[in-house]
Amino acid sequence: MSAKAKKILSDILYPLAVVAAVVGIWAIAAAAMGVSMILPTPAEAVREFFAYLGSSSFWRAVGNTAWRAAYSFVISFVLALAFAILSHFFKTAERLIRPFVAIIRAIPTMAVILILIICLNSRLAPAVVAIIVIFPTMYSSFFAAIRGVDPKLVQMSKVYSVSPKDSLFKLYLPNMAEGLFEGSASGISLNIKLVIAAEVQAQTMSSLGNLMYNAKWMLETEKLFALTIAAVILSVACEWLIRLIGRAVIRWK
Repeated sequence: MSAKAKKILSDILYPLAVVAAVVGIWAIAAAAMGVSMILPTPAEAVREFFAYLGSSSFWRAVGNTAWRAAYSFVISFVLALAFAILSHFFKTAERLIRPFVAIIRAIPTMAVILILIICLNSRLAPAVVAIIVIFPTMYSSFFAAIRGVDPKLVQMSKVYSVSPKDSLFKLYLPNMAEGLFEGSASGISLNIKLVIAAEVQAQTMSSLGNLMYNAKWMLETEKLFALTIAAVILSVACEWLIRLIGRAVIRWK
């Protein structure tokens, strides 16, 4: 078996083994508990999940949550990248941005959610929460990626008087690509979790968070677990898509 085939096999087998282990532990715990209202079995949760797949209101909720996660993530990405570039090229900007980012990072996430629910409507608040919480993490990741560009290449660009525009688009961004996409892949899952958490608190209509809130309120635990499975699938799919795009861009580079 070739090294490539072994890698592909391991990429498939290891995740499947982890999923099987989690499901096995879940099944044992549910059997030991014996109360589906507290901890349903994997079979009950999967049955409810497939029942949701036939519901138009479920797909509408997933679409709304995915849309909030998508545009909030794009805004966070653009802001974090812009601030990271400013911080790298202008020391004064870094001195101003660093404490600002530190303050945002220090604010408890729940406090951000509750404050924004009061200040904004229930549809907008989840996206703004995600932007505020994700931004510091992505900024730090992108700033580190810029700092990680080979100093010899940077020095060479200065020797040959390469313009700032060419340095940014032909030196920094191509060499930052791996760090950018790795940070983005890690950030998108957290972004989706934050959006859903804020939707639960804000009781945002027609959203995954609202469906979870209703399932919890009605003590329909199997539905809550089914919705959790949907949220996990959405997060994994988005993360996989970003990594796939990242690999394509890096190969093109």
